[in-house]
Amino acid sequence: MTTETQFLPRLTRCAMLSAAVFAVTASGAAVAQPGPPGSLGGGPPGSPGGGLPPPPGPVFTPAQKLVQALPALQAGGLFPMKPLPADGPLPSSNPRDLQGAWMHNQALEARIQKDMYGAAIPYTMKGAEVLVRRVMSSKNGKPYSNASAKCRLPGPEWQRDLNFPFQIFQSKAWIEFVFEEYHGRWQVLLEPSRSPPPAQKQYMGRSVGRWDGNTLVVESSDFKQALLLDVDGTPLSANGKLVQRIRKVDNGDRKPYLEVVTTVFDPVYYTNPWSIMRTFSWQPETAHFREYNCEEQVGDPHEDVDAGLIPEPKD
Repeated sequence: MTTETQFLPRLTRCAMLSAAVFAVTASGAAVAQPGPPGSLGGGPPGSPGGGLPPPPGPVFTPAQKLVQALPALQAGGLFPMKPLPADGPLPSSNPRDLQGAWMHNQALEARIQKDMYGAAIPYTMKGAEVLVRRVMSSKNGKPYSNASAKCRLPGPEWQRDLNFPFQIFQSKAWIEFVFEEYHGRWQVLLEPSRSPPPAQKQYMGRSVGRWDGNTLVVESSDFKQALLLDVDGTPLSANGKLVQRIRKVDNGDRKPYLEVVTTVFDPVYYTNPWSIMRTFSWQPETAHFREYNCEEQVGDPHEDVDAGLIPEPKD
């Protein structure tokens, strides 16, 4: 098998990046964590992740080799969640009623390394170069600024992945996710006629949902700017699209959770679509949000605080 040191020098477009890649010793990245046991998809409809296409075969492109050269730290298991009291409230038994307070129950991934089937992320060379550039900026002590660093909404995927609680409210016409961090609000419109036109781009994108049985299918597009899908900067171009399949799972064990399968469509940065799965535990005690002040964390110019971030070069 070809080794990384044999392979990278042949990447003529990335020759200058190769040495930098091997200089990284710890980026804080984490390998993708699966959902609950049996939730990797590809099973029969009605099972966790059921009805999804079978896992793709392994693909090893030059771009993937470049990204894999960035070492990853294996994340821990699920975040321990406070057990529900015997008489604690549970979500509605209606599978189409998602209302209530939820929280990501998996370890935060600094960088998405694999899809939900364990396959490497299918980067184009341009996508690999963007990710390496972002990781190296942090390694060199000059991290690039991004939406969250400017107290702007970071997009639905990163916003959900953060280990902070969120609440869901809904009506017949819309479903809204309200997050503790960044004061984020992600609105899913169930009536496309009420959706803003594509010209009115938003940081969280324009999201239109529909019910497929008891699964909410949401298409998010028309982003105001390119997004980071995680902390390290796995990229999504402004013209990319996210398709999210959201369903509530209740096995009668007082451990209900939301399962969200996100498929990324972005030919600028990826050779083909790829999917990841996340789960979110029912956490009614988090419905009362703590105070969140973004400016105090990223550097308030009125308080002479500098976060030390620099603008990212344009592609």
